Amino acid sequence: MFILFEGKQVLKKCLLYLCAFLCLLCVTRKFQPKAATVSADTSQKSYIAIVIDDFGYDGEGTDDMIALEIPFTAAVMPFSSKSSENVEKLQSAGKEMIVHMPMESLTGKKEWVGDKGIFTSMSDEEITQCVKEALSIVKGATGINNHMGSAIMENERCFSAVMNVAAENNLLFIDSMTTANSVGDNICHQKNIPILKRDVFLDSTDDVNVVKNQLTQTAKIAKQKGYALAIGHVGPEGGNITVAAIKELAPSLQEQGITFVTVSQLQQILSAQ
Repeated sequence: MFILFEGKQVLKKCLLYLCAFLCLLCVTRKFQPKAATVSADTSQKSYIAIVIDDFGYDGEGTDDMIALEIPFTAAVMPFSSKSSENVEKLQSAGKEMIVHMPMESLTGKKEWVGDKGIFTSMSDEEITQCVKEALSIVKGATGINNHMGSAIMENERCFSAVMNVAAENNLLFIDSMTTANSVGDNICHQKNIPILKRDVFLDSTDDVNVVKNQLTQTAKIAKQKGYALAIGHVGPEGGNITVAAIKELAPSLQEQGITFVTVSQLQQILSAQ
């Protein structure tokens, strides 16, 4: 009898241990993270906005650049020989335009700015009139970026005068970052003007592989922070070389999850986040 009783006690203990183990296993599995919660988020979108400077001269690559299928923003020099003609071409193609505003440089020659532009010697009224004239030529512009302009971009008075016109016309500003001492951020925030800053210069080279490498770098930045802004050119600074690089790489970048947008589209995306 004692042996039978002891056997029942051992069996009872075994059943209790088994129940405890099963309960512990269920709790552990219940709170174990699912694979979907620990995997990397591959759904995050990455955006690239490309600004193409120096429209207005009808320079090399102008027509081929306009024919690109991906969205981009054309920055038009307002006081050049073919400004109005290039504006008409861009409008017909449905391309977004901004004013590529000539501005005084700290190091460049005055003639590089052109016959008209923004100079530190100008009064606020003169600057205002110059910007308004530029907007009357680049009809429908959604923003302004600086052509050269390091001297203006470091001058709060002059840049504020430019941005006053931008604010009146609900324009955004793209800082080409021609100087590390730009007052762009500060002034734009004071005046509640949307500002985007250049991440990468694509060209100023005669080697298409250099442009492709720069475009790849742009994509890398976009994947890291969600977006990137690159600046290229028509004419001798880029032209057909830049067109060729974009045509070759754009499809593969899109397959990698990159979406090409205009600068105004990028600003809307960032504002909604």
